[in-house]
Amino acid sequence: MVLSRLRPADADAFIAVHSAPEAYPHDGWSRRTPEQARELFDRFLRDWATNGIGYWTIRLAGTGEVIGFGGVRHAEEDGEPVLNLAYRLWPSAWGNGYAPEMAETALCWAKRHRTERPVVIVTDTGNAPSVRVAEKLGFALHQERRRDGRPELVFRST
Repeated sequence: MVLSRLRPADADAFIAVHSAPEAYPHDGWSRRTPEQARELFDRFLRDWATNGIGYWTIRLAGTGEVIGFGGVRHAEEDGEPVLNLAYRLWPSAWGNGYAPEMAETALCWAKRHRTERPVVIVTDTGNAPSVRVAEKLGFALHQERRRDGRPELVFRST
């Protein structure tokens, strides 16, 4: 697996995964239209210029195939500045350890370079694979809440 800074050339792959129904088995309500995915991509691309941090493109080491996107970015939780750790992978990449490997790399980077901000993972309550990733990395359940009427879990790095 290779992680690289998001680049303009990654737009098509980003839009494809963020608008694909099969990439949203637990939180289909948050799937975007291609236009919304493009807006999200542009915002995430600006994160690098503005904050020197943002989500990465995740590629297979041998082929360079894009399997998803993830990392940490500046965000707020209940008015507190945090780093949000998130990822979106193609289903073909699930179950191969890419999500925990990328998440561990992102967490290590955050602990070295952005020590003033806690790292959080926000996930749908039914997303057992993401809950396992959070627990594997030592995140503690910080809050159970409803956002827009949907139950979600907020994990915090310890």
